[in-house]
Amino acid sequence: MRIAFIIQVHKHPEQLERLLLKLAHPQIDCYVHVDAKCNLADWEQVLALPQVFTVKERANVTWAGWGIIQASLNGMNAVLNAGKPYTYVTLLSGQDYPLASSADIYSHLSALSGQQFMDLITEEALQPMMSKMNNYHFVEYNFPGKYRLAKWVTAILPRRKVPLGLQLYCGSAWWTLSLDCVKYCVEYERQHPALRRFFKLTWGADEFIFQTILMNSSYKTKITGYNLHYIDWSAGKEHPKVLTLEDKTALIQSDKLFARKMDIGLSASLMNEIDQLVAV
Repeated sequence: MRIAFIIQVHKHPEQLERLLLKLAHPQIDCYVHVDAKCNLADWEQVLALPQVFTVKERANVTWAGWGIIQASLNGMNAVLNAGKPYTYVTLLSGQDYPLASSADIYSHLSALSGQQFMDLITEEALQPMMSKMNNYHFVEYNFPGKYRLAKWVTAILPRRKVPLGLQLYCGSAWWTLSLDCVKYCVEYERQHPALRRFFKLTWGADEFIFQTILMNSSYKTKITGYNLHYIDWSAGKEHPKVLTLEDKTALIQSDKLFARKMDIGLSASLMNEIDQLVAV
């Protein structure tokens, strides 16, 4: 059995190297998507590590825009095109860090069957966020007055409708899915261009699109409603807390396999402590 990781990066090649070395295992492959805005030459050394594959189709990643979804799709396609019988595929960022050894991660995922580890928020929690979907947003575009234009367009045009009769679902953008589930997501998005047209004019669609595809499919009963990441949103900001040494106890006591988010400048001591506690 093999498992795969898709890792999205845009900064800190040295932090990516640390992550990849922690994931090194004979049955684990890593597919790295480097933001198209980055100079690929800066990443050549780390991308040359064993069982590390560069995602050749690179997207210009836009936070809260379609670009980050395209990066995910490019990584998913790279995994599928490899033609290897992966049991599970996990989406990470370069600012994630394992809370278990690669051997334990492999053993844990090897023992699972059919579950799809994807976070879902409640209907009550979703309602305050619906302006991200109901209003027009021009995240992918860069022109003066785009926010004013978005408000004007939202005000005068009819209320936006989710295409294909789908019900919207939302949750964390980071997931662990079986290979057949990854294939279903890729093929559904490709076969339904209306979905892309809708989400390209929304905000934060990476937290909606795959949840919506899968929760409107036969995979719905397999979705756990949680992922394998420890993420601290307690500050109530648009970005999760950057984890530091003060978070060590909470991390160790969690039942998660990965933590986000780490910054090599602020989180190095925490990563060192985790390394000491986790056997290679």
